[in-house]
Amino acid sequence: MAEPAISPRPSNCPRIVEIPPALRPREKMLRRGAAALNAGELLALIIGSGTRQEGVMRLAEKILRRHGLERLPNLTLAQWRETSGIGSALACRFAAIFELSRRMRRADEEEPPKVARPQDAHVLVPELRRARKEHLVALYLDAQNRLLAKETITIGSLNTTRTHPREILYPAIQHLALGFVLVHNHPSGSLTPSVDDVEFTRSVRRAGELIGIELYDHLIVSARGFVSLKEKGLL
Repeated sequence: MAEPAISPRPSNCPRIVEIPPALRPREKMLRRGAAALNAGELLALIIGSGTRQEGVMRLAEKILRRHGLERLPNLTLAQWRETSGIGSALACRFAAIFELSRRMRRADEEEPPKVARPQDAHVLVPELRRARKEHLVALYLDAQNRLLAKETITIGSLNTTRTHPREILYPAIQHLALGFVLVHNHPSGSLTPSVDDVEFTRSVRRAGELIGIELYDHLIVSARGFVSLKEKGLL
């Protein structure tokens, strides 16, 4: 059954346009920050122009009375639309805001992957296994070998990609990494390290040692699998 229409506002109850500017939600947030607003005022800002201005605060309070603050993040799109005064556009706005909030919370709660073995690094670069151009990727790690960042340093020709060690170490400094792992692919499918691969790896390792950032390993990957230069004693 449809909810009864909202009864007219008592004559002694000020409309939102009659509220002193300093107390209106938007002005209040600009002056004092979001934390100063109560739940109804925050909802009113989200509602914004989605309904008549004078009904914004009433609608926000109605939502809180009906559902309670704790239930709002879990309301479905259909449940939002069932509330009188909330149309499809406003329902989608609420659903989008709370879905984004959930995703951000999950991202904060997820433990970053650890790179303790060559296999761990290999799992993090699936896109390189069948890449048609040679890519050089760096995995930057903290003191517990947790991944801080993954960056593609260069994309080269079908045969080779090389870069100066500073292009690899600068992001390591930015991310405050204690160490890093290099990974590059051989589009040919070969997993045999070339002389250039070994020389390049050792030059990067020496450069890292000068600033106290260790190169832990360098992997070569292809559709056939991967090899670790460290395990081969070539690092």
